Amino acid sequence: MADLSRLADDERAGVERVAVWLVTLAVVAAVVASVVYLAEDVRRPTPDADFDVSFDADTHTVTVEHAGPEPITDRVTRQLVVEVVDEDADTTAVTWVSDVPGPTSRGLDYPVEPGDALTVDDPTVDADGDGDFHDADRSVGTPLDAGDTVRVVWTGNRQGGTARTVTLANATLG
Repeated sequence: MADLSRLADDERAGVERVAVWLVTLAVVAAVVASVVYLAEDVRRPTPDADFDVSFDADTHTVTVEHAGPEPITDRVTRQLVVEVVDEDADTTAVTWVSDVPGPTSRGLDYPVEPGDALTVDDPTVDADGDGDFHDADRSVGTPLDAGDTVRVVWTGNRQGGTARTVTLANATLG
């Protein structure tokens, strides 16, 4: 009978050992999953990029220049947009670069390097007198005036298909 009691104790100890290992494994898996999930912000950071915004009151054009230090790359970027907000709080967006829908979602005008610039014009002003009112890289579609706000807005990819949007620059035309 002593042998049966020892056998039962050995079996219970074995079950307890397995239970402890399973709990330990579950805790380790939870920690690893948390690190992987929360590390998304580390793996897909917003670009470290500054932009200079200038307004030419004579030609009614806004020039946005990438001042560095890092390029805007296709790997983590869905789009880079210049938004103009007028005094009535109406917002018009002009796309600088953007991914093209498709199986790879790749863009055409990447990277935006330090020194690259985008000029946006006022479609009501023919700056060079040639009869064509679209004199810059893009047209904002509304008049540009002192007091308007210009923002550079970056939207980036995250794993799992979600997006994050960050304003990289904010300037008031003057």
